Amino acid sequence: MGFRVFITGCAGYLARGLIRACREDPDVEWVGGNDVRTPPDTTGWHFFHLDVVDPSLADVLREHRVDTLVHLAWVFNPTHDPALEYRVDVEGTRNVLTCVLAAGVPYLLYLSSTTSYGPHPDNPPAVDEDYPRRGHPSYLYSKHKALVDTMVLAFMQAHPEVGVFMVRAPIVLGPNTRNIVTAMTDLPVMVGVRGYDPPLQFLHEEDMQRLLHWAVRRRPVGVFNVAGHGTLRYSEIVRRLRKPVVWLPAWLLYPLVALGWTLRLLPFPPSILDFIRYPWVGRTDRFSAQYDFEVRYSSEDALMAYARARWPHRYR
Repeated sequence: MGFRVFITGCAGYLARGLIRACREDPDVEWVGGNDVRTPPDTTGWHFFHLDVVDPSLADVLREHRVDTLVHLAWVFNPTHDPALEYRVDVEGTRNVLTCVLAAGVPYLLYLSSTTSYGPHPDNPPAVDEDYPRRGHPSYLYSKHKALVDTMVLAFMQAHPEVGVFMVRAPIVLGPNTRNIVTAMTDLPVMVGVRGYDPPLQFLHEEDMQRLLHWAVRRRPVGVFNVAGHGTLRYSEIVRRLRKPVVWLPAWLLYPLVALGWTLRLLPFPPSILDFIRYPWVGRTDRFSAQYDFEVRYSSEDALMAYARARWPHRYR
């Protein structure tokens, strides 16, 4: 019998890539997923219009004998509705864990983020998987990743019968990426915090999709940082994107962005500025030492794959 795979948040583009890979894999017997949005193509797999907090998810998992759950449901882009973000991110994950147990699903893949460590001035140049997960106190994506990581780690300890693979990935970039990070680069002028130029990591979308499919088949367990090779300083990123940049002091930049966010003139809150001010790089040597998955693209490769697709006229 082949793998029976279920993906939460299946309308997202990473999920859709995993669905395509699973459909083409002869060792995957069944593919399903849930979302509150209908994906553009539901041919050849089973879509369930179901909220991630709906307890009837357990019935779906049980009825279809799911043996692999990939948890991707999350609010990635900032909103002006913190209750919604908490409901999807935190309560949604709590429901997924409950349903995994109730349905007897033996394997869980949870996509976390290196933002769970948080951008902090006292962070070392790179952190390993045991470093404290402090998140960000007001950037909800990061704050919730730290909360949920703690929840999943407690689940792993309490339920060793369920194999769990937690991937802490950095910003995913590639030709098809459209998210809050690319929205920042789409501004006519990028901004930076004067006096700060932290290193940043990226993971190519192709590597991420390969990693998810590899994990479905290989079934690794544990908590691992996974990222493209190397880092880029924020100033290097701006240069490679060939964008104008204005470096402003923190005392001026944060209130300006707060005003733009409050008036809905900017798609991001001022808290995101800490991610281009302080380091939050994850060490990846633990994963590469333990497993044979090969990340093919560097952080620079991922950035340039996005840039060339977004602005082809700049890179002829």
